[in-house]
Amino acid sequence: MKKQMIVIATFATLLMSAWSVQAQQAGLSDYYLAPVEAEIQANSQANKPGAVAGTWLTQSGSLEVQISNCGQALCGKVSKVNDAGNINNMAAMGATPTSVPAIPVLGKTIMEGFTPGKADTWSGKIFNRADGQTYACQMRMLSANELEILAYKDTPENGRSQVWTRVSNTITAQK
Repeated sequence: MKKQMIVIATFATLLMSAWSVQAQQAGLSDYYLAPVEAEIQANSQANKPGAVAGTWLTQSGSLEVQISNCGQALCGKVSKVNDAGNINNMAAMGATPTSVPAIPVLGKTIMEGFTPGKADTWSGKIFNRADGQTYACQMRMLSANELEILAYKDTPENGRSQVWTRVSNTITAQK
């Protein structure tokens, strides 16, 4: 899958180069082509595994998760817990304050085994501290600063998704 993504990105770059030459010969300036070329570059870079690495704030705002390389896969470890002001947000995501178990999560690996899947997704497992369960999960970059997390038990169609927001691009290797 990784090779297919590289081939597609390379093909898009070659296509843009050929189109750029033809456009210049037709009298179109680089001013018109630059945004298109930038968009193609951004899309091809956003879906590389390294683009996911960094610190992400969960949609509820209750956790910051550091995603990084763990051997041949990606994993995520809780780097900060922000529960104090986020009980209402957790309830909005389906967890009631009484249903959140007293599981210490700071430093806990809650995402593991994420490998490239179909299209622009990575598949692995995610721990949900609200119910103490581990779910199958897919993640994909929506933009450079937005990551969609889709957790599910049986099939992705029956899952629940949320969008995490990038806090930083800090890349570290976890053991």
